[in-house]
Amino acid sequence: MGGLFRAPKPVIVAPPPAPAPVTVAPTPVQAQQAAQVESQARSRRGLEGTIATSDRGVLAPLPAVARKSLLGE
Repeated sequence: MGGLFRAPKPVIVAPPPAPAPVTVAPTPVQAQQAAQVESQARSRRGLEGTIATSDRGVLAPLPAVARKSLLGE
């Protein structure tokens, strides 16, 4: 008796189109300020920004050591 009655086919409703994203271009002053902040953050990281790890995980932070300036020092 399975073929006597058929279930109605489901109606597929298409979702409404998504609204277009609004892009706001930063002003030149804002772009310059953002670049300056990023540059300062990058320069602050320096040698201390590196990660010192061992086979057991993170050790202590690196001590600030003087770098050699001449070959053979």
